[in-house]
Amino acid sequence: MRLIDDAMIQSLFDSAVSSERKRSHVLLHYSHQDKVQRLLIGLVQGSYVEPHYHELPHQWELFTVLEGELEITLYNENGEILSKFTAGPTSNTTLIEFAPGDIHSVECISERALMLEVKEGPFDDKFAKAFPQWSCG
Repeated sequence: MRLIDDAMIQSLFDSAVSSERKRSHVLLHYSHQDKVQRLLIGLVQGSYVEPHYHELPHQWELFTVLEGELEITLYNENGEILSKFTAGPTSNTTLIEFAPGDIHSVECISERALMLEVKEGPFDDKFAKAFPQWSCG
């Protein structure tokens, strides 16, 4: 059994504040070879995950926003915005599932936000993210 308590969450946010990317994560799975990859991500205001997608057919992602607010943007292959919305417990959206190939970005727009990400493994860092040509990623 593993407990994720307030001290662990606070440590995650403390690390995010001092991080250049303004976010930090803790892996909840035991190996990059695990069939289900789970991670808790703490973000602080201004953290921006640039537009990217996952190119392998098993690389769907499920985000559960547990605290705060994230602005999620979905793009087409030309960089045009298809959808933009706020996700979090105070909005009408807390769960977001991306299919492989969905080009998306994430920005923390609240003071801090906490997100649980679940995706299929195994994880291969060579295929972690792909960036569209029009992106600055």
